[in-house]
Amino acid sequence: MKKFIEKMPKVELHMHVEGSMEAETLWELAHHNNYAIEYSSVEELKAAYKFNNLTEFIDMYMLGTRVIKSEQDLYDVCMTYFKKCVEQNIQHTEIHSDIRTYVDYGYPPEFVINALHGAFEDAKNNYGITGGFMPCFIRHLGPEVAKADLDLMLPFKDKILAIGLSAVEVGYPPSLFKETFAKVHDAGIHVIAHAGEEAPAEYIWSAIKDINVERIDHGIRCLEDDRLVEYLRETQLPLTVCPQSNVALKIFKDMSQHTLPLMLEKGLNVSIHSDDPAHFNAYLTENMISIVENTSITKDGIIQMAKNAIKGSFASDDRKKELAQNLSSYILKHTKES
Repeated sequence: MKKFIEKMPKVELHMHVEGSMEAETLWELAHHNNYAIEYSSVEELKAAYKFNNLTEFIDMYMLGTRVIKSEQDLYDVCMTYFKKCVEQNIQHTEIHSDIRTYVDYGYPPEFVINALHGAFEDAKNNYGITGGFMPCFIRHLGPEVAKADLDLMLPFKDKILAIGLSAVEVGYPPSLFKETFAKVHDAGIHVIAHAGEEAPAEYIWSAIKDINVERIDHGIRCLEDDRLVEYLRETQLPLTVCPQSNVALKIFKDMSQHTLPLMLEKGLNVSIHSDDPAHFNAYLTENMISIVENTSITKDGIIQMAKNAIKGSFASDDRKKELAQNLSSYILKHTKES
């Protein structure tokens, strides 16, 4: 199974670009840009990547944004992730970042947009990887900041694949952002939202009813509401689940307790993703291997979720057919060899 997963063609739909910054890269950028950090060695910094709580994770994530001082820096971080995609046979990826953090640092919105758009263009030309950039509104900054951020983004909408909602969830339901996301829909941009990770199932309902999401990031608390589970099963609304993230941030004590097998058993459109792979020491392949080694999910379940990721992506219909064919060919070849 491990070998099968390692070589399997994959699609990733939930990955925050700064969360792919390994300790070595953070260390190099800090020193290159003369940004003082409290760690005296790479080894000490690596040790700090083991988090005891959400606050420690957020602090490290934000440190990663602070050492980025140019479009080239952010481009390089993203290209390093694309090289990992090549290693893991990730053929299509849709990644998160946000505009607001960098705007608050004094940079223009195109700082992020041009860096990541340029990285995607080069990833396609160099590696054949497709996908796009999905900025998120930072929900705990409130709806007025989201409105301002949308105004900053709209001039660049052709370079934006989707707009999402992320960061501190509890206390900031999607309903607060209903007006802004209506404008996102009007602009013809896909809408997604983190929901049902730390907050209850009502936040998933809010994402569905109030901002009309096309995809839910996380969604693991949907199982608290039988009516919601039935709705998600019937509509096949995609849920991008990040197992190692959930364990690292103490949502589950260990992987054996993860609810992903039950979500899959109930017929939900779930797929596996990495969220912040460097911080949680698990890229997409490692997430898939861990869920197989520690739960009841089988090879058939992994294949089903790989298919779900393709269907749940914002790739063109032709690209989806190509990705599905690549996966089918791989499965057929593996079946003949085994």
